[in-house]
Amino acid sequence: MSQDFDQRSNDALRTAAFEAKSEGHRAAGEHKLAELRRELDGIDEVLRAAIRDRIDVCVRVAHVKREHSIPMMQPGRVGLVTERAREFASANGLSPDFLEDLYRSMIAESCRVEDLIIDSPAAGLGPESER
Repeated sequence: MSQDFDQRSNDALRTAAFEAKSEGHRAAGEHKLAELRRELDGIDEVLRAAIRDRIDVCVRVAHVKREHSIPMMQPGRVGLVTERAREFASANGLSPDFLEDLYRSMIAESCRVEDLIIDSPAAGLGPESER
C-alpha cells in the first residue's frame, strides 16, 4: 500500500511540475505577445499618420486641379500608383493583390475628397480646413 501511495505522490508531483512548466511557458509566450502587440500598435500609429499625410497632399492636389481646371480623375496616375504597389509587394514577399486593393481603397478616398474640393463653390473644403 505504501508503494501505491508513493507512486501516486510521484505522479502528482510530476503532474504539478509539468503544469507549472506549462504555465511558465505560457506566461513567457503572453509576455512576448504583448511586446509584439505594442510594436504593432506603434507601426499602426505611423501608418495612420502616413495615410493622413497622404490625404493632406491629395487635398493640395485637388486645389491645384480646381485652380487650373484639371479633371479630377487621372487614370494614368492611378495605374502607375497601383503598379508600384504591386511591384513593391512582389519584391517584399507580400500579396500584390492585397497591396493593390489597399491602394485602391486609399485612392477611392482621395478621389472622394478631391471631388468635394473641386466641385465645391467654397475653396476651403477638405480635411486640411477642418483642423
